[in-house]
Amino acid sequence: MMQQLNSEKLLVQGAIEGSYEKVLQAFTLNKTVPSMTVAKAVLDDMIEANKDFWPELH
Repeated sequence: MMQQLNSEKLLVQGAIEGSYEKVLQAFTLNKTVPSMTVAKAVLDDMIEANKDFWPELH
């Protein structure tokens, strides 16, 4: 449970900072994501689908 909480905190921190790397790390740490490859694919798809609403990540 703590790992999931830490993943979510890292996701918020990465979004606030505009850090693609932190958001990717948060997705990778999430227990519902099986691998970094899947995490990157999901993140990239989410960025594209929500580009009008997401902060720019660099």
